[in-house]
Amino acid sequence: MRNGLWKLVSGNLPRPIKDADEVNKWETKAERAAGEIYLLVENDQRVHFRGKEDDPIEMWKLLEAAHLSKRPGARFNAYDDLFSIRKEDSESLMDLGVRLEKAMQTIQNLRPAKFTIEQLDEELQCMALIRALPDEYRHLSSNLLLAEKLDKATILQAFRSDELNR
Repeated sequence: MRNGLWKLVSGNLPRPIKDADEVNKWETKAERAAGEIYLLVENDQRVHFRGKEDDPIEMWKLLEAAHLSKRPGARFNAYDDLFSIRKEDSESLMDLGVRLEKAMQTIQNLRPAKFTIEQLDEELQCMALIRALPDEYRHLSSNLLLAEKLDKATILQAFRSDELNR
């Protein structure tokens, strides 16, 4: 953002099609953005975008995919962290507010692009079901949290299966 490249990296500044001068300007910005990403990422993290060093949009997507799991289980843990926050004795109320804001930002970053209120309602219900399980069902809750997709029907089916197996 500091260098005026975020719109390009985030995909919000599409590559121009017709005007050669505009295409050239866009490509110059893309080269600068790719260079910035490459230089700012630690050596051992460059493996995530190897072969895509000339495409800053793809580089960013690959880094995001490697480091920000947008699975329901990750959001469950983030919500759990949010609702577990308590004011520390030595903490000011403003500092508490900042910690809560950071936790909420984490949750927002873990959401898919077109996350709806209906999806949130469904996820919260799923999370309540999983969180309600006693410790003896830890294996079941762990398996559910690893799922790519988490919905009430899947959880209830897993509950039925587990009860049958017991």
